[in-house]
Amino acid sequence: MKKTVNVGDVKNDVDYLTALSNTRSEIIVPILDDAGEYIFGTIDVESEKVNAFDHTTERLLEQCAVALRSLWVTEQNRTL
Repeated sequence: MKKTVNVGDVKNDVDYLTALSNTRSEIIVPILDDAGEYIFGTIDVESEKVNAFDHTTERLLEQCAVALRSLWVTEQNRTL
């Protein structure tokens, strides 16, 4: 997964793996390297509300992923 996945209703998604039984929507944002090839981790947010995550939320979480990547790179460079 190298792009954001925003599932409005997990009950209708055959690929969804249930972690919390009351989850109705989920958004997963990858934290990628600068080239977009390596995944450092993900931001995974779940909600009990259907269609909880709109385009604005998606963009905000993607910006958070970029910030986390930058912090990780800075920390790696500092410890070298």
